[in-house]
Amino acid sequence: MKTIGIIGGMGPMATVDLMQKIILATDAREDQEHIHLLIDNNTDIPDRTAAILGQGTSPVPELLKSADRLTAQGADFLIMGCNTAHFFLPLMMPFLKIPFISMIEATAEFCQQQGLKKVGLLASAGTCHSGIYQRALHYAGIETIQPDEAQETAIHDMIYTGVKAGRDYYDTTQVRKVLADMTAAGAEAFILGCTEMPLAISQYQLEGNFLDATQILAEKAAATAGAKVISRLPAGKAVLSTEISTY
Repeated sequence: MKTIGIIGGMGPMATVDLMQKIILATDAREDQEHIHLLIDNNTDIPDRTAAILGQGTSPVPELLKSADRLTAQGADFLIMGCNTAHFFLPLMMPFLKIPFISMIEATAEFCQQQGLKKVGLLASAGTCHSGIYQRALHYAGIETIQPDEAQETAIHDMIYTGVKAGRDYYDTTQVRKVLADMTAAGAEAFILGCTEMPLAISQYQLEGNFLDATQILAEKAAATAGAKVISRLPAGKAVLSTEISTY
């Protein structure tokens, strides 16, 4: 099988989540049937949201350092679990020496396969403002219901003040209202468009029809590597999962 290179460290626990999902998606009976994974847990990569909003350093140099290290170590293709970092992918592509699988494109393709017409986007402010999901979903014929400023603030705060800060308890009252309001606006499902969002859903026991972009990427990466995949993704729009497995 092919070797997967993971550009990680954005954040560290989200990197572990992606790795775990690849392992659990692999139909293996012994160690030797699992995929060779190379992880560069590069915590020197600057904050992607701050860079997009013009308030921080570009992450591209560090992203490329990770890509080069993984390539030199023998990765056959690259992935990264950080949704927001995909905004910088066009700047990275000319310098990459091996293929890259985009989480954003994979998620849009999956939504299209599900027959979805309207999806809500739950993501950091950087991802929402970057337009990466909106563009990919538009090309797939899907309307994006994007959080307004207050809703975006509530989601962003849960990501940064809750999950990234390692808080076991976080008051999710405002986030639950966001989910209810976006559902009323026609959202058939919610894309968890930040690597911390699947962790938040499990940790804070939120309910809704969620599509885990990390899971989608993990399964596509496992299949590309040549593994037989055990899918944890919904089989159709009518049976979308209402919770994220804690494994």
